[in-house]
Amino acid sequence: MSAPSLSTPHYRRIAEMLRQTLASGALRPGDRMISARKLAEREQVSLPTALEALRCLEAEGLIVARPRSGYFVSQVNAARSKHSFAPSTGPVPVTMSAVARSLFSSAETRLVPLGAALPDPAWLPGATLQRALHAASRRLDAHGQSYSLPPGRADLRNNIATRAAKWGARFSADDLVIAAGATQALRLALRAVSKPGDVVAIEQPAYFGTLLLLEDLGLKALQIPTDPAEGLLLAPLEDAIQSHRPVAVLASPTVQNPLGASMPVAKKQALVALMERAGIPLIEDDVYGDLVGEEQRPPACKAFDHSGNVIYCSSLSKTLAPGWRIGWIAAGRYHPQVMQARMAGEWAGAPLLEAATSEILASGDYERHLRRLKTRIAKGVQAVIARVRSSFPAGTQVIIPAAGFLLWVELPRLVNALEVHRRALALGIGVSPGPLFSPGAELQNFLRLNCANEPTPHLLNAVDQIGALCCALVEEAAP
Repeated sequence: MSAPSLSTPHYRRIAEMLRQTLASGALRPGDRMISARKLAEREQVSLPTALEALRCLEAEGLIVARPRSGYFVSQVNAARSKHSFAPSTGPVPVTMSAVARSLFSSAETRLVPLGAALPDPAWLPGATLQRALHAASRRLDAHGQSYSLPPGRADLRNNIATRAAKWGARFSADDLVIAAGATQALRLALRAVSKPGDVVAIEQPAYFGTLLLLEDLGLKALQIPTDPAEGLLLAPLEDAIQSHRPVAVLASPTVQNPLGASMPVAKKQALVALMERAGIPLIEDDVYGDLVGEEQRPPACKAFDHSGNVIYCSSLSKTLAPGWRIGWIAAGRYHPQVMQARMAGEWAGAPLLEAATSEILASGDYERHLRRLKTRIAKGVQAVIARVRSSFPAGTQVIIPAAGFLLWVELPRLVNALEVHRRALALGIGVSPGPLFSPGAELQNFLRLNCANEPTPHLLNAVDQIGALCCALVEEAAP
């Protein structure tokens, strides 16, 4: 870790000194930090400067503030230090499509589905989906086989906006554009704000679909360390913005893929404010947001967007009907550019599917399904975690997701995740290796496991088999 230069702002110099103190182990999780007033006196700086240094550490999740008590070392700091990822030296080209092609070309539906991030088909409301399709078909008659022109059916946009308003969304039906899933929504967002060669800040690790989009659009990736408990780290992001000036930040503040992290509401507000100050759009991928909370989900960053700087993207692919490809984008001030990109690309939608989705949202069937789905997911996650802990090699670290159904697993360094994938495939088991989640195919000793499946003996035995493969690779690599 390099020392701060003489030109480094005082608060950053002090924050770095405090980070080194925490890294040394001099303070344990739960210990009280030095007060801002004492820190100011010791470092001979103003009280606001000392407070800003402490807030830097708070934004990174290293310390937590308690009302009227001061700052304390985070209880999850020890685990976080193992799983946080180092920042990149700067923007890098994305070169992982060859890895993706080699993995996806052999994918089959017959594989035990621990790889793809999709819910068990048996968990989806098949009867509800069919009823809605039949009702929409009768209502639309022959028009159901035509095109749905951008921005998409008004009834669907109304129902999406009405539902989103419950968590504080600041968009109306007129602000929405229906897309063919969240991936197309993200593509539209990127096309609206960037051109080939531009730099986009992303999470580290990042969803491989995002990386493939960046590569296809000729964009460079600027990786920002992402905490397994609280998501994107704001202090490194601010530094990266000052140093490299990306044209956008693309992130999943609610249930990040693959970590499963969700930013606290206060940090979402801080992220929106940071992006507004910087004049850089935030592209928010909220595809897993509906899987958080009990009756009411927490707000997305879009709830705190007062200026239209947040481009909000979501879909129902992870919760209701992956194959229907119903997604949407609320682009704020970038709405005209998104509409232009939508018209220039694959512009036609499917009116029958849009009408059926609208009916499911309006009837309350979707909310009832979500309650059942989240209960099933929780049981599936716990079952897979238990098997990983019992069958994977010593030294394996499991990041327990805050919500959602993805499990990020750090294997011993001797284990190559691509080799695990290859051997698992021969056994009829799918997994997602870590190199899929970094621009240059790094993260060689990580796996992502999908837990949104019924934890049958067959599935849990597949987890045991993956653990056995990892144990064998450790033995083979040992001197």
